[in-house]
Amino acid sequence: MRGRLIISRFAVLTGLSPKTLRYYDEIGLLCPAAVDDVNSYRYYSVAQIELAVRIRRWRELGLPLHEIRDMIDHPAHAQEVLVRHEKRLSAEIEDRQHSLLTLRTYLLEEPMNYRTEQLQARQTLSIRTRLQPPHYEVIPEALRELMMYAKAQGYQIERPSFFMHDNDDTGEGSLVEVCLPVEGAVKGDGRIEVRTFKGGNAFIGRFVGPYDKTGAAYSAVVEEALRRELRITGVTAEFYVKSVPDTPNPEAYETDIVFFLEELRGER
Repeated sequence: MRGRLIISRFAVLTGLSPKTLRYYDEIGLLCPAAVDDVNSYRYYSVAQIELAVRIRRWRELGLPLHEIRDMIDHPAHAQEVLVRHEKRLSAEIEDRQHSLLTLRTYLLEEPMNYRTEQLQARQTLSIRTRLQPPHYEVIPEALRELMMYAKAQGYQIERPSFFMHDNDDTGEGSLVEVCLPVEGAVKGDGRIEVRTFKGGNAFIGRFVGPYDKTGAAYSAVVEEALRRELRITGVTAEFYVKSVPDTPNPEAYETDIVFFLEELRGER
């Protein structure tokens, strides 16, 4: 008979599986146009394709079956049902975004090796320079200059090298101090100074990866510090634990992202 479709053909045309179509028939949501009395084959009409496709799309949107039935039985309710579902989806998305942020924090926590540590004072050869993003090359350039000078003078170099960023500076760009720890009697030359890194109590997270991706690590360390109710000063440092001399692979670089903490009363 023209216009009648067996269930397998109807399934192909509508995107609903035969199993789903049988279930919808059982609950009275979408019944076939006819059922053969002899073999119980279900037959659907071409006119039912539009409704079947709408049901599939509604289900893809996450609408529950009882609300779909309400829209089919009472088309005037459709707008109200859809608006209500939109609000429900918005609330679910907000909840899931919060869960995603929490999950990312948990995933980062172990690899970043979060810890509070008292950093010790040390003597350094230092270059103070201006950092003006995105021109970050001043840091590796300063480190190379320090390394070449220290080796030429035969100084005993300690590790790791690092740089400090002090928020109190008000000049153009950011004033950073690039530091190479050294032992013994040393002297400066030109812009290379002999300075003392004072150390202090700090919250640290270790980032593994190339230097151009450390930006996200800073925000992750801040979030974790705030979660632990630590009081950061805004003074930061990067300690190059594993870098160019250790591996040719930037993905294997290890950098300690350091946030110095406010001193508690009685610590002075």
